[in-house]
Amino acid sequence: MSYLSKYKVILNPRLDMANFWDEIAAVYGDKTMGYLEEPLEYRCMPKDQLSYRDTLALVNRMGNTLRSLGVGKGERVVIAMSNRMELLLLCYACFKIGAIAVPLNYMLKGSEIKYIAENCGARCLVTDREVFDPNIKETDAIPGIETWVMAGPRSDCLPGFASLDEMMDQASEDLEPAHIHKHETVAIFYTSGTTGYPKGAMLTSHNLLTTQRITAAVLPITSKDQGVSALPNAHLMGFAVALLTFIMGAPAYFMKYFRPTKVLEAIQDRRLSVFVGVPAMYAILLSSGAEDYDLSSVKLWGSGADAMPVEHIKKFTSFGGILFEAYGQVETSPITSIKISTKYLTFKHGCVGVPVYPVRTQIWDEDGNKVKRGEAGELVVRGPNVTKGYWDDSGRNEEAFRGGWFHTGDMARRGEYGLLYFVDRKKDMVKAGGYSVFSKEVEEEMRAHPKIDDVAVLGIPHPTKVEIVAAVCTPRKGEELTGEEVLLWCRENIAGYKAPRYVEVRSEMPYGMTLKVLKRVLREELVEKIDVSEL
Repeated sequence: MSYLSKYKVILNPRLDMANFWDEIAAVYGDKTMGYLEEPLEYRCMPKDQLSYRDTLALVNRMGNTLRSLGVGKGERVVIAMSNRMELLLLCYACFKIGAIAVPLNYMLKGSEIKYIAENCGARCLVTDREVFDPNIKETDAIPGIETWVMAGPRSDCLPGFASLDEMMDQASEDLEPAHIHKHETVAIFYTSGTTGYPKGAMLTSHNLLTTQRITAAVLPITSKDQGVSALPNAHLMGFAVALLTFIMGAPAYFMKYFRPTKVLEAIQDRRLSVFVGVPAMYAILLSSGAEDYDLSSVKLWGSGADAMPVEHIKKFTSFGGILFEAYGQVETSPITSIKISTKYLTFKHGCVGVPVYPVRTQIWDEDGNKVKRGEAGELVVRGPNVTKGYWDDSGRNEEAFRGGWFHTGDMARRGEYGLLYFVDRKKDMVKAGGYSVFSKEVEEEMRAHPKIDDVAVLGIPHPTKVEIVAAVCTPRKGEELTGEEVLLWCRENIAGYKAPRYVEVRSEMPYGMTLKVLKRVLREELVEKIDVSEL
């Protein structure tokens, strides 16, 4: 197995998401696909290590099970379960029979799952006890679901559910892939905004495979490498990283949840060569004593979903290897641009690299005109990676695709050599007294405070100034910090127009599934408690 193997997959003209496992199992065969932190609990395959052929057999059994339950081509299947390998494989089972997979964040509550199931018109829902018992609680909570499937061992199955374990026992390991057009929707990934209900981005086989194949081609990873994955598989970043490892034939150690000490031990003890996480994971690894472990086996550190601080890039590349960053959104499947840093080559903060061919990008002002190089504006994208639209949401589609380009909602600028720089989320830009304040810029400045660990800057509505700049921060381990202390420091170190007028120190931040700070939650809480007339 070598570089040649992965190029057999990358260059395969027949490859689509329906026949994916048939095609790559033909290349990698009995080679190990992955090691599982928690073994599968299915009688047909009770394993903690899967080969590519094993995985094909499991996907086929799952696909036949879904078919026997009446799931047909184009039908949506909601997958609301804990972060186990089965979630990924059930998505591929849906692809194989031509159904549409709808994987959900395991932290969603019953009402949120109900909204999504009703929005996409799903009649079948797969769950497990870890999600059903605390979040859904009873089948009557989602009346539109006709077929309930319980993943996990048959002993976990509740009355009224079909047992995935039991049904896979009776299912065949042979299954012909459905014929799907490259522009047919194969998955809907729901992404929440700052207001309103989540929106479902429809992704096609072409969307999912185009930039993943190109990325796999440029990465110096082969089937001889091994990685560790602790990302949420229901999030498109986790799904895409797994897809990349499958394409490259590089086995991964799949962890159910991110536990920093376990990750560091796995890299050291298993001599793993690849780790992919979000920037918050890297910060947690450092605070968990990353420097005390032997991480010299890592040849590639991967990051996405948020901007990686330059000091973290320097630290991890000093352990060895390169750091690969991918930038994009769920709607761009999820890669728009890529960047590679080394011990000897780093970029300025905010740089997200260059667009992945054949993705095209422009930066527009509010009137839809291209801005000059160096000026900030909204990043718009075109290319085969861009979603065909939001499920059953003509209003959002019209807004998101105005002018024929996808509007990312990200403020960016273009620098020298065509490099893109992320400036801020458009929704997080604060309009304070006539000034445009970029929250990411202020956060970066505030992180220079020796006692601040994490910080979130946001705008709070004000009757005359439109908004005021507010900040919530957490102290470094062992440090004591007050809001007054930070306010004074900000006045002395940050320009007055963008310095926070209100600072709150908390012991912890509210984080989402990819460990991004939930600014929406913070904003709602601060609006309730702050009397802006006194600021």
